[in-house]
Amino acid sequence: MNTLQKGLGLSALTLLSACSSGTPGCADDDSTSLLREIVEGHFLESAYGRQLRPMVEYSIRGIRTEQHDDKLDSYECSATLEFYLVSNPNGPTQKQDIEYDVHSIEDPDADFEISYTGIKEGILKAAMAKSMGWK
Repeated sequence: MNTLQKGLGLSALTLLSACSSGTPGCADDDSTSLLREIVEGHFLESAYGRQLRPMVEYSIRGIRTEQHDDKLDSYECSATLEFYLVSNPNGPTQKQDIEYDVHSIEDPDADFEISYTGIKEGILKAAMAKSMGWK
């Protein structure tokens, strides 16, 4: 899993989120909202991502809880990041499987963090497809 604090602009991100008590599950609004922030951050960190972003939309589909550890209050999750062209929303999509963990943390400013793999690769895959004529 890749980790990085928000705003540092490296290749991976661990974002902290203030929420109500307890760690949110894989598909909870707090978790999926934070995943969307991570995806948006990766679009902005590269030239190809910034060029691609106005041309594509994405969704996070098939969210699955692979494992839940009650003792550690953490979740292992997986999902599919699906990209489609704004100009052809019913056309072909580009898909990337992602994995992410939602962990409870002891931090005065946040209750949980997310670490993940696959998001940056998905954006690169979509950018490559676009450059090769994805329509």
